[in-house]
Amino acid sequence: MSSSTLPKCMRAWTFSSQGLPRDILSLDHSYPAPSPPAKSNLLIRVSCVGLNPGCYITMATIPPLVRRLLRGPTSPIAEGEFSGVIHLAGPAAPKEFAPGTPVFGCLPMMRLIAGEGTLAEYIVIPSSLVAVVPQSMSMVQAAGLSGAGQTALNMFSAVLVKEGDRILVNGGSGGVGTMVVQLAKAQGAYVVATCSGANAELVKGLGADQIVDYRTNKPLHKYLGLEYEKQPFDAIFDTIGTQDLFIYSPQYLKPNGTVVNVGNFEGPSMTVFRSFINTWLPVFLGGIPRNYLMISTTPNGNKAARLGQLVEEGKLRVVVDEIVEFEDVLRVSIASNKLEKWD
Repeated sequence: MSSSTLPKCMRAWTFSSQGLPRDILSLDHSYPAPSPPAKSNLLIRVSCVGLNPGCYITMATIPPLVRRLLRGPTSPIAEGEFSGVIHLAGPAAPKEFAPGTPVFGCLPMMRLIAGEGTLAEYIVIPSSLVAVVPQSMSMVQAAGLSGAGQTALNMFSAVLVKEGDRILVNGGSGGVGTMVVQLAKAQGAYVVATCSGANAELVKGLGADQIVDYRTNKPLHKYLGLEYEKQPFDAIFDTIGTQDLFIYSPQYLKPNGTVVNVGNFEGPSMTVFRSFINTWLPVFLGGIPRNYLMISTTPNGNKAARLGQLVEEGKLRVVVDEIVEFEDVLRVSIASNKLEKWD
């Protein structure tokens, strides 16, 4: 393939204001296509994109002025996860990333904030952020592997999970939650997961030993205190960002246990504030006598490749809720792990 096969324009879902996707996204049919890649960068023809709630939150909370300062006058593009085929490789790109190679990956947070999104026909991305799609995976599945998968891996890097440990996964049916459930089972843990009753069979099928329906067991922290006081958890993996789950954790989490959070249900600003208080407020000043860790994800190709290996070993799979065509993105409701596909 050569740069002569690259069109001057492409389709891309863009936005210029702050808000929810259904309110601000528009399909641009003549967005400038990226230039041929330099150095070790890759120009990728996108096949599928994972629609991620984290991207919705950045679109709704990051002011347009911030994006203009980071990106300039070019309209931002939505989303951050993808799978695709390498169209052109920079002169210093590793040999395994030759044109025609199927790859997957996700963008770092600063690129998402700047609006360097993946919901377009072509993207340029550093080769250090991608991995080759496992042979046993479809391009649809690969598009939902990197972001949620690398977040889950980071959670397990922060807390050592041993065989026989009792683990609570809050949000077991979401993109990150489905990964955490599977990784915990691969470590030999006993897994209790929260989800709605409608998703109970799905989460059980991923390996969860017990399901807690958060809708029928409100308030959740009270139910957990009654049910698991005598068999407390070794760790809690919170993929939602539920503050009460940490506040009341002494009722169901061992004294040396840790709450690991990756969710920002209350929004980025409040999540950062809560994280600081949860981590540093001393017990004698009202702090909670349990460990708390807020984990962020800096994606890289090595971690993505590790996820691919776990898929090949049969220890991990991607749950796909729905597939929609490129033009139909706006009809997809805000939900985790929904994938968009086009050819």
